[in-house]
Amino acid sequence: MRKTDISQYAGGRNVGKKDVSTAKSVFKMILRGIATVLAILMISGTIVAVSLFSYIYSLRNESVDYDLHKLQLNYTSFIYVNGPEDDAANPVKYQSLYSSENRVWVDYDKIPKTMKDAIVAIEDKRYWEHQGVDWKRTLGAVVNLFNVFQSDGASYGGSTITQQLIKNVTGENEVSLTRKVKEIFRAMNLEKKYSKEEILGAYLNVVNFGSGCNGVQTAANLYFGKNIQECDIAQCAAIAGITQNPTAYSPLTHPEKNKERQQTVLTAMHNQKKITDDEYKAAMQESENMKFTGKKTEDVVDENSVWNWYTETMFEDVKASLMDTYNCSSEKAVDMIYHGGLKIYSAMDSEFQSIAEDVFNDGKTFPASYPNLQGGYVAMDYNGRVLAVVGSKGKKESNRLFNLATDAKRQPGSSIKPLAVYGPAVNAGLINYSSLVNDEPVQNWKNGQPGPANWDNQYHGLITVEKALEESYNAVTVQIDKLLTPNLSFNFLHEKLGFTSLESSDNTLAAMAIGGMTQGITVKEMTAGFQMFGNGGKYYKPYTFYYIEDHDGNVIIDNRHEVPTQAISSVAATVVHKLLNNVMQHGTGYTANIWGWDVFGKTGTTNDDKDSWFVGGTSYAVAGVWTGYRTPKVMSGRYETPVAKAVWKNIMTQYLKGKEKKSFDLDSNVIPYKFCVESGLLANPGVCTETKTGWYDKNNLPAICNLEHDTAESEPESSSSGISSSESGNASSQESSSNGESENPSNNTGSQSDSQPESQSKNNSSQQTNQAWRQDSIMPEE
Repeated sequence: MRKTDISQYAGGRNVGKKDVSTAKSVFKMILRGIATVLAILMISGTIVAVSLFSYIYSLRNESVDYDLHKLQLNYTSFIYVNGPEDDAANPVKYQSLYSSENRVWVDYDKIPKTMKDAIVAIEDKRYWEHQGVDWKRTLGAVVNLFNVFQSDGASYGGSTITQQLIKNVTGENEVSLTRKVKEIFRAMNLEKKYSKEEILGAYLNVVNFGSGCNGVQTAANLYFGKNIQECDIAQCAAIAGITQNPTAYSPLTHPEKNKERQQTVLTAMHNQKKITDDEYKAAMQESENMKFTGKKTEDVVDENSVWNWYTETMFEDVKASLMDTYNCSSEKAVDMIYHGGLKIYSAMDSEFQSIAEDVFNDGKTFPASYPNLQGGYVAMDYNGRVLAVVGSKGKKESNRLFNLATDAKRQPGSSIKPLAVYGPAVNAGLINYSSLVNDEPVQNWKNGQPGPANWDNQYHGLITVEKALEESYNAVTVQIDKLLTPNLSFNFLHEKLGFTSLESSDNTLAAMAIGGMTQGITVKEMTAGFQMFGNGGKYYKPYTFYYIEDHDGNVIIDNRHEVPTQAISSVAATVVHKLLNNVMQHGTGYTANIWGWDVFGKTGTTNDDKDSWFVGGTSYAVAGVWTGYRTPKVMSGRYETPVAKAVWKNIMTQYLKGKEKKSFDLDSNVIPYKFCVESGLLANPGVCTETKTGWYDKNNLPAICNLEHDTAESEPESSSSGISSSESGNASSQESSSNGESENPSNNTGSQSDSQPESQSKNNSSQQTNQAWRQDSIMPEE
């Protein structure tokens, strides 16, 4: 063999070794990769396990605050109202609340053993052995949850009687791991607090047994026309079988299904040796031909069978507060009201409530030619107390109805402007009383077209904030909110003024600046928001009751010491108060003004005239009115949209009659100065030809006007933000494309147009005589 051939042969052997070495390297890399993945999985699993354990451990003290012993109370509750002349120090009994038969408590030792055995046999056969949780059933329920091959009818729940009782008391029914873990700990802790007999007794008295029955006594009365003590084995089984699905197994509507279920119960009782063979056979035979009576007893009654709208609203507020305080369901809260012997101290002003309901139903304020026109009304003081509520026009014939003042969400139109735009903008220092803002449309407002339109279908160039709010011009408000940003407006309403009706889709210029919201907001929310313009910028959560005492005289809920939210500064609140005074004296609120009183207010009409609002206040109260139709439809601009202002004025005028005049507690740092209408700056005597009076923070005054008023070139140019460059600051603007609306004040006509008051009144207001001014500073108006 030649050397060259040998060399080639040797080289081939080296190539083979390299292939083996490469394969080993690849294998090692794969092993390292697998090891790395396993390590990551182990570390991640450990972290998840530790986190899960920590979370579950943090729930170990979960318990039910509701006292099971209170379930058996059957005491009448009473409502108290302020004494004569609204004397809160001397409340008087006003009304009683009680229930005759929505549930009847029967003591544990009076429930027949057969009934107890039946419910335990079918719902929780190891009830007397476990400590609140049947771990075997719980594990079985978990396995069934992940068993994709099981039939629909093969699944079963793992809840014990204790867990079911907790679910009934709290009303928590959502399917989630968190709720289930909480329920497990609550059950274990409940069994540490109460005996098995107490828990089973409570369960048999509160669980839903179909057809509106809560508890075995009511079920026995309805289905068999007898007391539970008189029910035999088959009848007890029929009742026990209902709990799994009260609708499907109700013997009145589904007797055949109830028969199948009660026989399942009887079989379980027999298999668990709770009944003998003979008892089982007799009960099964009876089950085949069981008769149900369907005897119905009275429903809820009270001393005054139909409540007024205030009591209606207060009832719902009390229910919500009890649910929150005791972490209980709506049903259990209502049960406490009717059976708990509570003393509820109502915040209603009886005189105010009577006046409001009379005006809504006097046949005059609401035009008789529009019989279906409806409205909602809320009045409050400036500390959160709700004084009066009217939920609709017309005679109230039943209780717990849909309330147009607290339940209905309606688009607010321009009445939202002071809350969402002008208040926050003044508070942020973006505008003052007389800042110039460009009344011009924004591009791409809707469907690629500029907008929004003003009520007069015109744009007016640079105008003052006072003029913009007085005439309720839409384009100006949008320009300001672009600078403020809709997001700030949205968060302000939600976080500072407690608006819960807002939806995420309302975070737009159209919704925040001119009220074009997805659903809308309630009269209660609007009225509570306007509080801040009469109390130094504070928001108080509205309340309809002062406090509640339980049967033993303990105060369990108290609204008397609520701490307010400082929504805007006292200075900003006072400036907007003065702007809204001007709306009443010269603008869209003119026909609602009560002359001789300090009144602030704002109108609101949606662009399609389906909703009309007026919200305003005097030194005694702030009130909001919505008018429209239950099913929204276009209203007559001449006769229907002005009704909101008429309702507000009529009620407030009667309420103020005979009351001593008093002033608002406005911020002393806000004082009046003359301003130049053309520039929006403080007037320069001898130079400014048209002046008016504005209100300003004395520590942050505008500059003195130095325009040459007789030359067109001297007019200030507008900035891209829409606000005069001398006033605009450095805030950023944002574009928004959303549906707009326009309010037409000229449609709000009574005896005189709201938007165009008598020319003499406006001329007298706008033309001011010059005063002597110091050279080195501007002096405030005397």
